[in-house]
Amino acid sequence: MATPEKLLVLYTGGTIGMQMSEAGLAPASGFEARMRAQQAEEAQGELPQWQFRELLPLIDSANMNPGHWLALRDAIVAAVEVDGHDAVLVLHGTDTLAYSAAALSFLLLGLGVPVLLTGAMQPAGVAGGDAWPNLFGAMRALRRG
Repeated sequence: MATPEKLLVLYTGGTIGMQMSEAGLAPASGFEARMRAQQAEEAQGELPQWQFRELLPLIDSANMNPGHWLALRDAIVAAVEVDGHDAVLVLHGTDTLAYSAAALSFLLLGLGVPVLLTGAMQPAGVAGGDAWPNLFGAMRALRRG
């Protein structure tokens, strides 16, 4: 696998990007800015160049269903075939991440680019949390090929 030159980070929701709301933690837009700020703070020079897209509506992955899998597949295929991305990192909730990965393994047969899913047990920004290590670790793994 070659080092990606045009990585798409596709955010679906999930704990990794949740923020506090009146109803408790909820998926929130604006994660790209938080991610870029954290990358700059950590001086993550070994990360590939990336672009960001939210797959709306952002959901708690407990609500993931086959319709979402098809929308996810369509977004990934368009990112590769239309926009020229050569790798995709999907940010996903952990409740159903394994099910989505299994579904995508069949829905994306023959795509020819790496698609990696990651999530977190705690929202990004929680002290000692796993969100930033998981996200930047996945990006490093893609960069290494």
